Amino acid sequence: MTGKPTIKLNNGNIMPALGFGTFAEPLLPGTTRVAVKAALQAGWRHLDCAWIYANEDEVGAGLKEFLEENPEIKRSDIFITTKVWPHLFEPADVEWSLNDSLKKLGISETDLLLLHWPFSAERTADYQIKRGPDEKYIIKKDLTENLEPTWRAMEKLFKAGKAKSIGVSNWTIPGLEALLKYAEIQPAVNQVEIHPYFPNTELVEYLFVQDIIPVAYSPLGSQEGTGDRLLADKALQTLAAKKGCSLAQLLIAWGLKRGYAVLPKSQKADRIKSNFELVDLTSEEFAEISRAESRRGYRFVSCKELTEFNYDVWPEEER
Repeated sequence: MTGKPTIKLNNGNIMPALGFGTFAEPLLPGTTRVAVKAALQAGWRHLDCAWIYANEDEVGAGLKEFLEENPEIKRSDIFITTKVWPHLFEPADVEWSLNDSLKKLGISETDLLLLHWPFSAERTADYQIKRGPDEKYIIKKDLTENLEPTWRAMEKLFKAGKAKSIGVSNWTIPGLEALLKYAEIQPAVNQVEIHPYFPNTELVEYLFVQDIIPVAYSPLGSQEGTGDRLLADKALQTLAAKKGCSLAQLLIAWGLKRGYAVLPKSQKADRIKSNFELVDLTSEEFAEISRAESRRGYRFVSCKELTEFNYDVWPEEER
């Protein structure tokens, strides 16, 4: 793992703490393949993927090219995560989703399989998202209220060795409390939004108590073009300049120092490389970064804005 930090999951498996996020808006064909190959060449050994990203074929192509050109590195040296989208939460569809992802990625098993959101929706006959007349998801109320059948399907894939670890994403404390009551196999991780503007402290502390590893998506904040974009924070920019590193490096270091995995993403070769070069934070620097919460204090990824879901994971939040 080139000396980078790793985290031991509750089943004993080892996960690199620094992961390369592969989510991207629709791009020119080949862009994700090039980015994934560049990340692997730079030393990244953790790829975060998902069925809904619709680019797992390109991730697989980049992975294949890299492994062919670097025979000393094995598939087993690279930790690969994929996720099941809510319209594929029926037990048989969970396995279909994983098989479809494995085929596109060109691998025989995944290191980590996640349920992408804590609700279920209907699908079409060809496994796409079914939408109502308002173009919103059609929620499966009964399955959403009790996802035990879905989790049983995840456990089955774990026992079969097709998913070496299983977990969830975007789950709340109440949702996890319900899951833990019926889970035979405990989730290894909960992938959620975490960054200095939204440290998600209550959930992070709960996860550590439950021996579930937090994995931070959007650790650099949102890329939205608003005035409160984390990478445009003047105080943090000043701190990064004083330290002689990029602001992204500063934010990655902050997340790692809190003890969980982080998933920065970029399509640019120079940023892919620099994001993998870690810096150490003093306690004073860590505290200064943590104070950024007071300048925003809420999440970027909000169901109030993801209205097509027709479901709010965090109804108690104003945004």
